[in-house]
Amino acid sequence: MAKYLTISEAQEKLPELPEELTDDLAIVTKNGQPVMAVISYGQLTSLLETLDILSDSEFANRLKESIAQAERGETISWEEAKRKLGL
Repeated sequence: MAKYLTISEAQEKLPELPEELTDDLAIVTKNGQPVMAVISYGQLTSLLETLDILSDSEFANRLKESIAQAERGETISWEEAKRKLGL
């Protein structure tokens, strides 16, 4: 869940934000309007990796098809997957 902070609150809490925002984000407001978001470096890295993966249209299409197959129940067991991969 996002935490809302005014710019003044964000400035005051800056030293504690890294510990507070490991899994959450903060929305910083000015005059009651959102002006920026603060996320942990780990969250940023994960987000950028996700964007990179999803920007690969071939991969994105394969992922969508895989999700659709799973939703239709078209799955195989772990044992069968290992067998097909020769593991």
